[in-house]
Amino acid sequence: MLDIILIQHQKSGTSLLEYRQEHTKIALEHADIFSGFLSAIQNITNELDIGTLVLISTAGLKGHNCIIIPKPLINVIILADHDDPIDLWRDEGNKIAEQFIEKYGTAFSSFNVTPFQEFKQVIKELCAGHNYCD
Repeated sequence: MLDIILIQHQKSGTSLLEYRQEHTKIALEHADIFSGFLSAIQNITNELDIGTLVLISTAGLKGHNCIIIPKPLINVIILADHDDPIDLWRDEGNKIAEQFIEKYGTAFSSFNVTPFQEFKQVIKELCAGHNYCD
């Protein structure tokens, strides 16, 4: 089951939009920490020239997959249960990224995130196509 979808400005690491499910137990302040953590990890992988980070997984009863879809100017970051199909979430993340870029282009300001809030409806409609969202 999906927990959170973050759309992050790639260069600054600024969270442009957060879409969360009702059952999500991750506090809002932890989502900001999580976004910052991912930015730091992505910068390290770039510095070390070891490829692009696209998946982080945790195991155990509360295991999750963090699926990262890097696109020009944005990253779509999906946090979902470990048992969810990764390929489904990659496909959904690519659709989200394409529609976000189509709607807002690549010349937007990452300082004013208010216009992006309406994009939550697009994500909600995409989620309605399968059983991995509320």
